[in-house]
Amino acid sequence: MSDADCGCCSGVKALTPVDELNPPGQTALVYRVGTQGRFLASERAQLSGPAPLQGLSTRASDDPALALLDAWAAVLDVLGFYQERIINEGFLRTATERRSVLELGREIGYELRPGVAASTYLAFTLETAPGAPLTTRIDVGTKAQSVPEQDQQAQVFETLVPLQAYAAWNALAVQAWQDALPQWGGSTLYLQGQNTGLARGDMVLIVGDERLDNVGSENWDVRRVASVKVVPPAVASADPLAGYSVVLLDRPLGSVTPHVEPAHANPRCYALRTRAALFGQNAPDWRTMPASLRATYLGIDTSPAGTPAPNVPIAEHPQWPGFCLGEISDPPGDTTAAGTGLQGTYYADDGVTHFQTQLFARVDAQLNFNTGITPALPWPSGVPASNFSARWTGWVQMPHGGSFMFFVTSDDGVRLWVNGTLLVNAWQSQSPITYSGTANNLSAGQKVPIVVEYFQGGGPSTLVLEWSGPLTARHVIPANRLYPSDVHSVHLDASYPKWVPGSWAVLAVPEYQELYQIVENAESARTAFTLSSKTSRLTLNGENLDEVFNNRIRDTAVFGESVALPWAQRPVSGLVRGHVLKLASLQPDLAAGAWLAISGQTLSDAPGNAAARTRLLAGDALAAVEFNRDGINATLTFADGQVASVMLAAASEVQQLQSVTATAGITQITLAADLINAYLPLSVSINANVAPASHGDSKQMQIQPEVVGSGDGGSAFQRFNLRQAPLTYVSASTAEGIASSLQVRVDDLLWHEAANLSALTPTDRSYLVRRGDDGTVTLQFGDGEHGSRLPSGQMNVQATYRVGIGTPGNLKPGQINLLLSRALGVKGVVNPVAASGGTDPEQGEQARANAPLTVLTLDRIVSLRDFENFAAAFAGIGKAQAVWLWNGEGRLVHLTVMGSDGAQIAADSALYLNLTAAIDAVRPAGQALRVAPGTQLRFGLSAGVHVLPDYDSAAVLAAIKSALQTQFGFGARSYGQSLSGSEVVAVMQNVTGVERIDLNTLRQGSNTVPGPDGRLRARGAHWEGNVIAAAQLLLIDPTDIVLTELSV
Repeated sequence: MSDADCGCCSGVKALTPVDELNPPGQTALVYRVGTQGRFLASERAQLSGPAPLQGLSTRASDDPALALLDAWAAVLDVLGFYQERIINEGFLRTATERRSVLELGREIGYELRPGVAASTYLAFTLETAPGAPLTTRIDVGTKAQSVPEQDQQAQVFETLVPLQAYAAWNALAVQAWQDALPQWGGSTLYLQGQNTGLARGDMVLIVGDERLDNVGSENWDVRRVASVKVVPPAVASADPLAGYSVVLLDRPLGSVTPHVEPAHANPRCYALRTRAALFGQNAPDWRTMPASLRATYLGIDTSPAGTPAPNVPIAEHPQWPGFCLGEISDPPGDTTAAGTGLQGTYYADDGVTHFQTQLFARVDAQLNFNTGITPALPWPSGVPASNFSARWTGWVQMPHGGSFMFFVTSDDGVRLWVNGTLLVNAWQSQSPITYSGTANNLSAGQKVPIVVEYFQGGGPSTLVLEWSGPLTARHVIPANRLYPSDVHSVHLDASYPKWVPGSWAVLAVPEYQELYQIVENAESARTAFTLSSKTSRLTLNGENLDEVFNNRIRDTAVFGESVALPWAQRPVSGLVRGHVLKLASLQPDLAAGAWLAISGQTLSDAPGNAAARTRLLAGDALAAVEFNRDGINATLTFADGQVASVMLAAASEVQQLQSVTATAGITQITLAADLINAYLPLSVSINANVAPASHGDSKQMQIQPEVVGSGDGGSAFQRFNLRQAPLTYVSASTAEGIASSLQVRVDDLLWHEAANLSALTPTDRSYLVRRGDDGTVTLQFGDGEHGSRLPSGQMNVQATYRVGIGTPGNLKPGQINLLLSRALGVKGVVNPVAASGGTDPEQGEQARANAPLTVLTLDRIVSLRDFENFAAAFAGIGKAQAVWLWNGEGRLVHLTVMGSDGAQIAADSALYLNLTAAIDAVRPAGQALRVAPGTQLRFGLSAGVHVLPDYDSAAVLAAIKSALQTQFGFGARSYGQSLSGSEVVAVMQNVTGVERIDLNTLRQGSNTVPGPDGRLRARGAHWEGNVIAAAQLLLIDPTDIVLTELSV
């Protein structure tokens, strides 16, 4: 025993319990009342108090009593430690054990998310060989397997819905070509084939039914070829019409003044392969011929014994007599039809020379006029009263055989040829006087050529043509005996047998063109103007042959041998975008609700594509699209001739069909949403044999369900484990975002999964699903009060389910291409889009954040924050942010989302579609909403690190990188959260072993900012012009952390 004055307890006092301070928001609670030392000190202090142990004065550690206290202090230390751990495990924020988080979540009806299987779409290709089935059924559960890459394992995917597939749907094309018919103002023609035979300078004709129906129609065009561009087919072909040719014309089609449209009624294009001339075009110049030859040709005797007339018209005659179409052509063949007169052509003279400037032409029924009195015929408008000349040509038909005398009364000069003989030659100024001449040996009904030339120098004009003959008194030759040279036939300069009847010919002088259809092509012979050759005599159907070309033999070009060139179709204008597409074929079996895999080439984001993209989006007409063999580049030729070389990027997506309209050989489809990409039309291919699929293998359970166990009606809460794990959960449009693949049947009767047993009635055929840490799934059945007990039976509890979940199912497009279950006629399979949305089972840290979200929304959306919380709690979503935006008419909720671990969510993925469907089911219908995937921005840095002595510099640098990736990784950052250099320095400086940090630069893309004072900006969702930009998430790029150890 010791007394109070022994001093043995000096300096000893109670150190327990320790005061606890736990401010809000802590990740761990302090609840430990003491440690072993504190407990021991408190025990020793209590020894000196008024108690039976006052006599124990020793404090030696080897004293048995003190050793016992020491042991109890250790026990209290252990109990205190676990008491603190138990307290921490009682709160969701501080719990670290999975079981604690699990049970705390269950208190609010929350279960740890089991993960989500990746989803995608499988596009099937059917056999097209002869004899292969045209259609086949692809059942639910059809399996396809991935081809693993480095460090991957093969993953099995199964279809989720049945599919009736058609071979014709393997690769549907959109309407990439459009009729390239001529348009007013257009200067480009698109013709089938690569061998049109056209070259620069050739003539082409565009004519339609307007000209066939009406000979006077002006709806036709003749143009010269300026250039020809040949566009080969995308796939090599021996077909001569494969590919097409782009023909650029020398000037646009149609006319501005007067306004004339090109052919529109069944327009056709012809190449005019041959250029010809009219017979006589190469005759010698009359004015250079010897005088004696000219006199002989005119029928004038100039021999020394003869007496030439004083008015020989050799010198002033400008051209060969009869040098016109009317006289070269053959006489009318119909001997019964009455004549109508002679073809008259009127010229303005200068008082010295004649036949200089043509005024116009017309048919005069008779030559019987005197302008000094009353003319027998209306005087032509525009013909002057003096200083004019005229020439009448045609044929005169004899009423009887024998000799006929022709009389011509003239004031002033006149000449008359009948049947090639000059009968009257009075080419001088004179008062009215009558001349005559005789034509002999004529036959009844014979048509002989007649030419009358006349000039008037001044005063009244008088000209009367008369005849007399056997049984015929002298009188003016009547119109029914005169036939104008209203020619419908021409003689060409050679024989052209390829100018066949029904084809087209164009006669052209420098200022005028006229189109004619060839009625007949007869080989003939002509001798005139010192020329003699075989010719093609063309009988033509058209207008203005006499009026325009009668006296234009030398400067008339004739284009013929018209060869039809079939039209090609040119590439459609613009890009394939939006939600309405036209297919190139009729597909009446397509039905709403079908999934379509749409793939093709888009213009990459290369800066050099900007101009071409602008023109395509504006709908500028394309003449040609040529894809390079490398598949990376293409050449675009626009209709105006401009050429653009562009870089391509392959893209694909899956869209759901909303409606189909099939008419007139064309199928128009309307998609449920706008296309994600904008494709070049010629590259688009649509596979309509598409079924949604998800990661997970049903093994052999499609054939034989797995026997889980035997029911025992006498046992409550029976439990059975599934033999295989992990159980597949697929994305679904439920509040949780998942649906189980498990189906349990007892005695072949389906039982249903329940969230808990407490709400079940004794007759509910339900069960609970519990998942262990290792993924093992346990089924728990009721006790007869809360859920029905299992009926007794042998092996009567069976299950079908699928195995596979999580991120291993996130695969690239095209990676799933091995068919494991092959339906009849199915040739191949591929995933056109990435398999995405695969999420691993939820861990405690994730559950701590997600569990409260379910009670914040209670499966309904009212406020802005509800949108964000609902999306964040949806399985497969890693981050969400909702903001208000003004769209000019009202407030719009813009929801930015991103998948687990920062995975991008495609707008055509099952996760995106299920999320939007689930939100729509619980939100106000009138609230405008847009859901968009977030944008990741990656930043890098350069810094110098001073490492404390005695620390391993490599380990310190590695720890810094790890800390940076943790603090600036996906889990730690928020949308729109900017970054300052000081934040980075603080994280790096907090690493053990770091003495000092010198932050040099921060960089994001092309933006580089200096050191600790630098700042990188991230923005929330906002308007950029007329487009909403999604929220940005600024994360560190692990590959762009440059750390340098500094020695000083």
